[in-house]
Amino acid sequence: MRQTPIASRPADNPFASRKIDGLDFRFNGTDWDEILGHLAFEGDRGAIVGPHGSGKTTLLEQLAGRLASEAVWIRLNTNFSRPFITAIKSLPNEIGSDDTILNAGAEQLGPWSWQRLHRRLKKAGTIVITSHKPGRLPTLHQCTTDPRLLMDLVEELAPEAIATSDLEALFQRHGGNIRLCFRELYDWYAGRGR
Repeated sequence: MRQTPIASRPADNPFASRKIDGLDFRFNGTDWDEILGHLAFEGDRGAIVGPHGSGKTTLLEQLAGRLASEAVWIRLNTNFSRPFITAIKSLPNEIGSDDTILNAGAEQLGPWSWQRLHRRLKKAGTIVITSHKPGRLPTLHQCTTDPRLLMDLVEELAPEAIATSDLEALFQRHGGNIRLCFRELYDWYAGRGR
């Protein structure tokens, strides 16, 4: 990557997490009306599916803002040694038809834990999860990435920063994981990646 000015403060870095969090999810072949219609068709149950760093949680967070009710979040990742216990502790004592449950990281639950959690949530009005593989709930959207997506996002954050060939190499190096690409770009822009 070519030389770029070093961001003197983390807040000045165009790849700071608060700036990345402000990006809109980029749909490929669908839109919000289709996602919301599919969710209603599936009885307000669905999954956002895709590999690491493909935008599943971003899409889930932006979907939460479009749903009518306050959402209860269950956020699971590989740092939890007992994800089922973490999930249960995230829930209110009573779950009813007015409740929307959003579970980021459902793949952290084994089949038995998923079945127990799913039974606990049966009275919820809406359930949307993220997962690496389809099958737990009907798939609402399959998240994918490609070098063009990375280029579009970087162009929005830092239009003059990085050459196309460098972004293609970055994308390949991280196996299409946009989140890891952004982490490396943050370090590079801060001067730590040189």
